[in-house]
This record gives sequence, C-alpha cells and structure tokens, in this order.
Amino acid sequence: MNATRVLARRTPLIHFVGKRAIPETIDHTPRAHPASPSSSLPTSFKQYREAIANQHGPLVSRSASSKSYFSPKPAPGEFFDRSELPKRFGRLGWSAAEIDAVQSGGASAFA
Repeated sequence: MNATRVLARRTPLIHFVGKRAIPETIDHTPRAHPASPSSSLPTSFKQYREAIANQHGPLVSRSASSKSYFSPKPAPGEFFDRSELPKRFGRLGWSAAEIDAVQSGGASAFA
C-alpha cells in the first residue's frame, strides 16, 4: 500500500515553461557551418569532390604541377611505422618477472 501512495504523490523533476509553439517561418536555406574554414558553400557536389573532398587523398587525378595532398613517402625525419625508427627507440624485451606477472594477472608480483 505504501508503494502506491508514494507513486501517486510523484511529481516530475522537469518543469516546462509555457506551451509548445511551432515557429510560423523556418529558414531552410543551406548555410556553411559556423566552424567551416570557408564561409561559402560549393556550387555543386562535383565541385565539392574536386576541391575539398580529399580525406584519403584526392578523388580525381591531378596533374604534376598541382599540389600533392598525400605523399607515399615520409618527409626527412618522419616515420610511418615504429619499426622504422632507430634501434634506441625500439621496443624493449620482456623480463621473466614481467612475463610471470602478466600471465598470473599480477598475482605473482605480490606472492
């Protein structure tokens, strides 16, 4: 009986102010996003694909004189993989104690 009395007295924690009002006019014209680097929209999807859409490299073939967006070779002093770094930056080997600790879930370190 107490549970039904408590539920009957429950009031919602969210209070809405006023009635819902749907605006009479809504502007649906396309606009550039406020954080966009350019404040203008492309005139067509084709222009967008040719000029902007090059997330994984350009979508159209470019001539040799155009700017290269992605080079398959790293610049001098840059590396694509950790294995290409000098040996001093390589991974260290595991000691027997570390291997035992990992295999036992850390319990062997405190035994």
